[in-house]
Amino acid sequence: MKCFLFRRFVPLLLVSVLFLLTGKDGQAKTGIVTALDSTLEQLKKKTEITGYSTIGGREFYTGKLGETEIILVRSPMGKVNNAITTQLLISTYAPANVLSISPAGAIRQNLRKGDVILATEVYQHDFGTWKPYGFIWSKTPAYIQSLSTDYNRFPKISLQQVTGQDKTEKSKDVNTVVRGVLVSGDQFIASSKKRDWLHKKFNATAVDMGGAAIVQTCYVNRTPVHLIRVITDEANLDARTAFADSMPSYNTTIDLTAFIVNILTKNL
Repeated sequence: MKCFLFRRFVPLLLVSVLFLLTGKDGQAKTGIVTALDSTLEQLKKKTEITGYSTIGGREFYTGKLGETEIILVRSPMGKVNNAITTQLLISTYAPANVLSISPAGAIRQNLRKGDVILATEVYQHDFGTWKPYGFIWSKTPAYIQSLSTDYNRFPKISLQQVTGQDKTEKSKDVNTVVRGVLVSGDQFIASSKKRDWLHKKFNATAVDMGGAAIVQTCYVNRTPVHLIRVITDEANLDARTAFADSMPSYNTTIDLTAFIVNILTKNL
């Protein structure tokens, strides 16, 4: 009798799990975390909204963007806020993957306002110890011994996969998409000295205030994640002014909604 019940129960359990991980039409759901209200509203306009809920002060929208079932939410600034938002998203909706889009400051030279960064690695640059002779950086512990993959590293994505071309065309009037290292911290960087340190220490391409927290949260939940970062400033003395000039939306020639739909379509 027990064996019979086990054989009946396990298939039902598996079906239930698969249902949680997929949309109504059987497609895997993607959680999209935005940083700006304007991005949230742009995506909502392109999404066939089918549900809404407020959890932990965050507003979650479910629906279909293109051919993909999504859960859309905006996260407040900072690593703690981003970790909370991502964990609520995963615990409540169990997305098959997470995509994050947020502003970032340029660390690599020759990046311009509006260029897009696809993160290949991510580090918390402000985790460590301050000693009398300066700051000693430390790698953030993940507390998961059973996972062999370093949470700091991503599966590599080629520009051809995302943009449909081997390399982006460089033009004075057209923004580009590049891959690179993202560093995160609870600090808005407006210092050439700090920017130079981030480049030397991490070979960083860009800096933000939450990406590493999103990645670590996804890592411990075994949920694939992709980070899209849009350059708003050069992380130097003029960073605050440049950032303000980019708001309330991104100043870029790239159609970010179409770009996101393209990534979702390719199931990256």
